[in-house]
Amino acid sequence: MVRRNSSKVRRRARELSHDDRITRLPEAVIHHIFSFIDTRFVVQSSLLSRSWENTWKSHPHLNFEIGPSPDQVSGSKFPNFTHRFLSKRDDVTELSTIAFRSNSISLRLLKKIILYAMSHKTRKLKIEFSGDKLTRRGGFDASLLRSRYLQYLSLNIDFGLKISPSLTWDFPALTTLTIKRVTFTLQLVNDDASKSVDLFSRFPNLKTLALDDCTLSDIDTFIIKSSELESLYLIGIYHSCEFVVSAPKLSLFMYNGIARFSLSAKDLNSLNTVNFQTIYSRSIEEHSMLLELMMKAFQQLYKAKSLTINLEALKLLSMFPELCERRNCPFTSLQSLTVVSGHWLPHSLTGFSGVFDYFSRSSPALKIHIDSNPTPLRFRY
Repeated sequence: MVRRNSSKVRRRARELSHDDRITRLPEAVIHHIFSFIDTRFVVQSSLLSRSWENTWKSHPHLNFEIGPSPDQVSGSKFPNFTHRFLSKRDDVTELSTIAFRSNSISLRLLKKIILYAMSHKTRKLKIEFSGDKLTRRGGFDASLLRSRYLQYLSLNIDFGLKISPSLTWDFPALTTLTIKRVTFTLQLVNDDASKSVDLFSRFPNLKTLALDDCTLSDIDTFIIKSSELESLYLIGIYHSCEFVVSAPKLSLFMYNGIARFSLSAKDLNSLNTVNFQTIYSRSIEEHSMLLELMMKAFQQLYKAKSLTINLEALKLLSMFPELCERRNCPFTSLQSLTVVSGHWLPHSLTGFSGVFDYFSRSSPALKIHIDSNPTPLRFRY
């Protein structure tokens, strides 16, 4: 009896040894598993099963990670690896995602990744420069970025983006655009050319736009016009231009940057939430001008129901109590006012009572909140 059972066990073991369960996995499941790992490991996985030998060539999700870790492709070897991988990949297969993260990347390699994504119907492209020190190492023409299929684009790169007044990006399917650390450089044909830039009006499905730590160089007017835009983030922008915003479906507007912020807006009929945080100039001569700019911005954002300002903005308003007494607050539907401070709050806020009265006169039911430990203001990419 024991021998008979042993024979059955050995026979079953032999059967299982020839039963490659990995082979039986549907291709869609294999690609889903591969989407969570680095592309280098996807290629290496071809050794695990004969059925996987060429699966990497048609894999629709590419994840490239370059860093100092021994588990990551080294920066020096990566360009050769990328070139070989892209040249041997099945060109017929569409690309769903390219995610690229590096602490060092050449301009040539960056262009190669972008051009490959644009020509292979990629729906999501995310390129992130993870180095701490910016070098601003040249740039490339923004006209390289053009696709009828791209739905998500995130560029966090240490390069410039060359644009012209006549350039209008064409991304009919794009819903989310985030740009960080990019210097927009305006290329003028002659000195009399317009310094007005309109990049987003050909984005009919754009819902979220975030510009973070960007520089707008030699631009007088930066136009943001989008019929479907719902969320707009302008964070740490270095600029001296006027922002012109037209977005009838915009519900969230966030600004965090220099006090010299000029805003002209129209059709903000759906605006609900405004987060306005600024660093005012220490120059007393500029305070009056900066206050006028801030109040002009408030007039453009008057339909908001929830307003968050930082202590710096509150201080600037409190410097001109007579102005707050004479003028009516433009926020006529305001329900909530939150004052945030990441550093300190004075022991008493009685010195700001005139400012609080200014906001309350137009909104008698206004609720005022003080937040001394706010969540850092940043956009999640």
